[in-house]
Amino acid sequence: MRAIKPAIFAFALLLALSSTFAFEINSSNYKQRVIVSSGGETTSSSSYKIINVVGTINSIISSPSYTNRIGFLHTLLLADGQPCTSANQCEGGFCCSGSCTSSACPSGAAGGGGGAAATGGGGGDTPLLTKNFSVTPTSIDEQLALGESRKVPITMKNTGNFSLNFSLSVSAAISEFVTLSETAFSLAPAQEKVIDANIAGKKLGSYFGTIETKGDGISKSVDVVLDISSEQVLFDAKIDIPPEYKEVEPGKDLKAQITLLNVGPAKQVDVTISYIIKDKSGNVMHESSETIPVESQLSFVKTFKIPENFQPGDYIIVIEVRYQNTFAVSSDLFKVVAKEEAVKKAAMSRTIVISGIVFAAIILIVFAYLLIPRFSWSVMLTECRMIMDKAKSAIISKDIPSARKLYMEARSIYRSLSQDEKREVYGELMDLYNKLK
Repeated sequence: MRAIKPAIFAFALLLALSSTFAFEINSSNYKQRVIVSSGGETTSSSSYKIINVVGTINSIISSPSYTNRIGFLHTLLLADGQPCTSANQCEGGFCCSGSCTSSACPSGAAGGGGGAAATGGGGGDTPLLTKNFSVTPTSIDEQLALGESRKVPITMKNTGNFSLNFSLSVSAAISEFVTLSETAFSLAPAQEKVIDANIAGKKLGSYFGTIETKGDGISKSVDVVLDISSEQVLFDAKIDIPPEYKEVEPGKDLKAQITLLNVGPAKQVDVTISYIIKDKSGNVMHESSETIPVESQLSFVKTFKIPENFQPGDYIIVIEVRYQNTFAVSSDLFKVVAKEEAVKKAAMSRTIVISGIVFAAIILIVFAYLLIPRFSWSVMLTECRMIMDKAKSAIISKDIPSARKLYMEARSIYRSLSQDEKREVYGELMDLYNKLK
C-alpha cells in the first residue's frame, strides 16, 4: 500500500502537467515551447516551427525551412543560426561553421537528413575529425659491443583522419650514435611507414636520449638507452633499481642492486667500478668510483643521495666496470619527482589503504549483523531442545514438578526463537505440554 500511494501521486501529477507548457523561449530568430502531453503542440515563427512532445513515439514537424523528426529514438537537430560543433547536428543539410548556416554542405562534408553531402544516398553522420599518430616501439634499450652496428625499426602510423606532415630528430645526447633513415615525410589517414634507427657503438659507456617525432603540432618521443661495452669482457655487470625507488624526491636516498660476475679465470681480482648519474640531455649529475675485490660473483646494495638541486625529470644511473683492458657497463632509469607530487602520491596511498580498511570493516559489520543473530538463534534452539529432553526424562522418572519447571524454561526460550525455529520445535513443545496436563 505504501508503494501504491507515490505511484498514484506521480500519475496524477503527470495528468495535471499533460496539458501545460513547461516553458517558452522567444527571440527574433525562433520561438520554442516545451510541453509534456500525449498529443503535441506546434510553435511557429517566421523562421521555422517546432514541436516538443513527451508521450508519443514519433512526430514529424515541418515548416518552409526544414522538417524535423523527433521522438524517443531521434535527436533534436539544430536550426539555422544555432551554435554547433559538427554538420551532423544541423537540420536540413545545413553546414556547421560555429553555427548552422542555411546552405548545403559541399561535396565530402557530411550533411544532414537530405543527403546534401556526397555520402551515397541517405546522408549520414559526420565522423569526428582528429589528428593523431602512433609510434612503435615507445622505447629502445640496446646493449652493443664497441664497433658493433644495429638497425632498429620504428613504425609510424597516422591514426587520425587528416594527412600529417612528419619531422623526426635525434637528441644531442645520442646523436653521435643514432641516425635515422628518413627525417621528413607525409602520411595519409591509416597509412604507416617504417623508419630505421641506425645505431653504432662508437664509444664505450652508457648513453640516454630521445628520438623526437612531430606531426602537425603533435609531439611524441621514443626513449633510447645504449650500453656499449668492450668487445671482450672479463666481468658481467648488472644494476637494477627496485620498483619502490623508481621515483625519488630530491634529498632522498636512491638504492640500487649491483651484481658483478667474473666470467674470466676463477680467482680474486680487484675491479674498479664507476657510478654515474646523467640527465636526459647527457649532463653528468653525479660521478664516483671505488675498487673492490671480486672472486666469482658479488652482489650488494648501493645507496646514492639525490642532491636537493636535482630537477624533476628522467635520469639514468650507470655502472662502469673496468678490469685490465676490458670494460663492462649497465644502466637503469629512474625519475626524480617534486616533493609536493610525492606528498600527493603518499596521501593517495594512505587514502586507498584507509578506504580499504573502512570497506573491510563495513563487510565485517554486515557479516556480523547477518550471521550473529542466526548463530545465537541456533544456540537458543539447541538449548530449548536440551531442556525439553530433560523435561521428558523428568516425566519418565515421575518427577512432575521438575518437568513443569523445565517446560516453563523451554517455553520462555521458545518465545525468543525465529519463526523458522519455532516451527521446528512447536510439535515437541506441544507434546510435552499435553503430557503435563
